[in-house]
Amino acid sequence: MNKGWTMPRKSSPPFVPDPTVQAAAAAFSAATGVATKILRPPLRAHYAAKIQFQASPDRIWARPVLLVDNVDRFATLAAIKSTAHIRADDPFVVVTPYLSPNLLRHCRELGLDALDMSGNAVIQSDGNLIMISGEKRTGMASRIKDRAWTTKGMKVVLALLCDRTLINAGQRAIAQRAKVSLGTAQSTFRDLVERGDIIERKDGFVFADAARSLDEWAALYPSRLRSQLLVNRYRAEDPAWWRNIDPQREQCQFGGEVAAALLTGYLKPATVTLYCQQAIPRKWLIDARLRLDPDGEVEVLNAPIPPVVPSGTPNVPPSVVHPVLIYADLIATGDSRNIETARMLREQFLST
Repeated sequence: MNKGWTMPRKSSPPFVPDPTVQAAAAAFSAATGVATKILRPPLRAHYAAKIQFQASPDRIWARPVLLVDNVDRFATLAAIKSTAHIRADDPFVVVTPYLSPNLLRHCRELGLDALDMSGNAVIQSDGNLIMISGEKRTGMASRIKDRAWTTKGMKVVLALLCDRTLINAGQRAIAQRAKVSLGTAQSTFRDLVERGDIIERKDGFVFADAARSLDEWAALYPSRLRSQLLVNRYRAEDPAWWRNIDPQREQCQFGGEVAAALLTGYLKPATVTLYCQQAIPRKWLIDARLRLDPDGEVEVLNAPIPPVVPSGTPNVPPSVVHPVLIYADLIATGDSRNIETARMLREQFLST
């Protein structure tokens, strides 16, 4: 070997921003005249990129990007705000294919900065507000919306988040665990790889950023999956009736506030959430005198996937659903005490 010869340094791959981020930044610049620049996120950051805004030579600010495939309901925005509060990474900017005027108004009320690919935006900086609303959905935004997570795809992602070993178990095993067709498992897995949410290493597939995938899934859960799972709501004569049942014997598990209280000891549950593999047992209806009530404190949902035993978390009893689902339930409420409990749950049971 010649003296002075050194091993060449490995250059990092070029940063290629997501096309949704590129289009949204360009549309915002075209509509406002504010220059934008997309920056590479720091190593192991949980966000997709940073957008730098320059309104004038001496007025420059930057926002981490929280990329969301589709925002179609107010509940999604509330969940996004809650998960960001847990990570304490305000301020940031939500980037999504399209935002309706009503959704933009809700972003402003929540204090969320947001951009879409059509040029609609709400950006607040140094007491100034930039708001653009009413631009029609672009053709590219429509195509991306079609690729967003479906209800069945959400079940696949949930199964993968609950059991990380499943990611390399084969797509037939994934389909069986998520209770979806093999075709759905294959197309969802392929989409996650194309999006960069799942990457392949020498030892197999892994989540590129499991924390970010969890946040995105939790933000979309209320509108994209949970609303499809709800069977009925009831009102109980005795608010503490649930303390005397063994849900496991009836192929049910606690979720939401009750499950969080059992795991953390922090919450006094106001709502009883039950995920059931079959219909709610008639015995419970009779013994607890449960009466149908759309505003009742007892909610019964179909279990989205079969029970999963969390690995590495021996303190999770079989009477509760996986912490991923409990976390999403708490986020969906938007309640400040539940959000604080979700933070505790994440630190204790969902560290990634």
